[in-house]
Amino acid sequence: MAPSIPVLPLLDVHRSVLELRLSGTWQSFHVPDGAALAAALADAVGRPRWDTATSQLMVRVPLRGNASGRTLFFSLIKFSLPLPTARLVG
Repeated sequence: MAPSIPVLPLLDVHRSVLELRLSGTWQSFHVPDGAALAAALADAVGRPRWDTATSQLMVRVPLRGNASGRTLFFSLIKFSLPLPTARLVG
């Protein structure tokens, strides 16, 4: 199992799209609940981590009585790369 990696996510709450730079390229993901992810990122107590094997973003938030907080998991859906289908003729 590959370990999770720390990431700096870019979130567009209005479109529910999250972008991550992974392996040197930007990748876009659909977030089922963008508002919940935005709230978690605003309260995060550490860097979010990306788990490639499960396509989950892990965000640690504070929890009263627990110094390490609790981890929230957000499942993301990767957008496929659109391939052009049009041809220029002429």
